[in-house]
Amino acid sequence: MKPRFYIEPLAPAGLFLLLFVCEKTARISIFSSVFVHEAAHLIAALLCGEKTQSVRITPFGVVLGFSAPRTYGEEALVALCGPAASLLYAAFGFFRAGSFGTEVFLFSAFLGILNLLPFPSFDGWRILRALVSYFFGVNAAERVLYAFSVVCLFAAWVISVYVLFYSGANFALLFFCAYIFAFTVIKKDCIRDKKMVK
Repeated sequence: MKPRFYIEPLAPAGLFLLLFVCEKTARISIFSSVFVHEAAHLIAALLCGEKTQSVRITPFGVVLGFSAPRTYGEEALVALCGPAASLLYAAFGFFRAGSFGTEVFLFSAFLGILNLLPFPSFDGWRILRALVSYFFGVNAAERVLYAFSVVCLFAAWVISVYVLFYSGANFALLFFCAYIFAFTVIKKDCIRDKKMVK
């Protein structure tokens, strides 16, 4: 069965900014950082016996969807491998001289840390969901994490409004929060819901 491809409505805008606004060094560092992050997820999933079911192109990158893992440990492992690889790649960029190393360090570190946030479809959500589900069950995990993500999103929204008024022109964080809010509210059922064993 071939993976299904999805392109979100705002994805072309993100691709346009990447190709025609960013400098060449920034483009290469962004592409390579996303590749390292997603390749780590893919390798971990394949080693755990999972299959790629979907590829979703978003304004912020690529999201791979895999078949349901057999255990919560596998779910946490596959989710953790992406941010871990991003932070290792950021370390490589930190120790490499030149503008490319700086760009890799900044973007890959940002990508790794960002994905640890507890928002639906982010790696942090999947890791916490697996851990909480292991101890308290899937239903409790979904309720607790959904409430927790709303609180975190509200805090990020407040910060984004402050940044917007403080800078007078920076809409990036506000746009990001609006995107995550829409995904959380409209697409909250996109998280894998197949039962796993402990």
